[in-house]
Amino acid sequence: MEKTEWEKSRYQELISLRALMKKQKELLGASLKQSEHLVFLHKTISLLSLKEISDVLVSRLPSILSIHYFTLFLYDKDKRKLNLMCHNHPGIEDLFSLPLSRSPVMEDAVVNCHYILEQDFNKSRYYQRVDNPLFRRGFFVTIPLMIENETVGVLNINDGDEESFSVSDLDFVLNIAEFISMSISNAVLYERTKKLSVTDGLTGITNRPSMDRALWNEFERSVRYNVPLSIVLLDVDHFKAVNDNHGHQKGDEVLVAVASLIQKACRTNDVAARYGGEEFVMVLPQTTSQGAFIIAERVREEMMKISFTGDGSKFSVTTSCGVAELDTDLMKDTDQLIEVADQALYEAKNSGRNKTVIGHAKNASED
Repeated sequence: MEKTEWEKSRYQELISLRALMKKQKELLGASLKQSEHLVFLHKTISLLSLKEISDVLVSRLPSILSIHYFTLFLYDKDKRKLNLMCHNHPGIEDLFSLPLSRSPVMEDAVVNCHYILEQDFNKSRYYQRVDNPLFRRGFFVTIPLMIENETVGVLNINDGDEESFSVSDLDFVLNIAEFISMSISNAVLYERTKKLSVTDGLTGITNRPSMDRALWNEFERSVRYNVPLSIVLLDVDHFKAVNDNHGHQKGDEVLVAVASLIQKACRTNDVAARYGGEEFVMVLPQTTSQGAFIIAERVREEMMKISFTGDGSKFSVTTSCGVAELDTDLMKDTDQLIEVADQALYEAKNSGRNKTVIGHAKNASED
């Protein structure tokens, strides 16, 4: 069976992840003298979490490199922004972002893909005669963190001591920087792969397999604690006509708009998911059918207000919704709950569309 685009994407992500891990192991043998520190940092790679990597760097990097201060920024290439990931600077209270152009030294390192070493920041060409919390008086090193010619971040090391920074120190720092680069890249790849496994590629909301798991968990919770559970099945009316008349790209725009609306309508514990094609589902714990009806109607009415432009003309779309509430006496699994909502959706479609219908469990057993 031919792999789907999502499966191909995930497969490539995993191949890249394995390649990076292999390179990291090769780096472990680079220096016997510094192997203990490298082995310790290698453990951060297996954490596969930016937060955990940050925690380890803050607690151990100053002692490993025998420095006073450091800052580590993630680089957003699309927005040309630097986002502070972690630091141990006493003069910095909160994490922040800044445009790349606001920091001449980091801009130089990123644009020209080279490290910068100065023995005294105040005497360097980057000193702008204003207080800079990122760089205190003394030597500093700014290193672009790179993976396969792509900059993923910037590491700044700064110290107030008058002792100069030697070439051997620099070699070790560059070796550590490469480790950090791969740690960050691994974490980003892991998070991206994890996200792909639970979200719909087009709309960014929960995908069907993840929704199925969430619905089953809520089903069991509802049965155990005797609390209500409802779902809403939503379908875009005449969606084929949108694709035929305005193109699939415009159809995708409609689907993204619907997903955004149902996501906004959901509370913290609710689940908004793409069910398939132009169908969506909302899983609403601790919600009766009447409560679900109100939410569905809100989404339906808001959808009618959105105007799309295709081929120079404006158009709008409507949606139909089917609501079902769990009846533990008549429903033994989530399939039966979905069946009731699906029948209600069919009734809404069959009676003129652009409406919400509440289904009842007894309808599922009548045939």
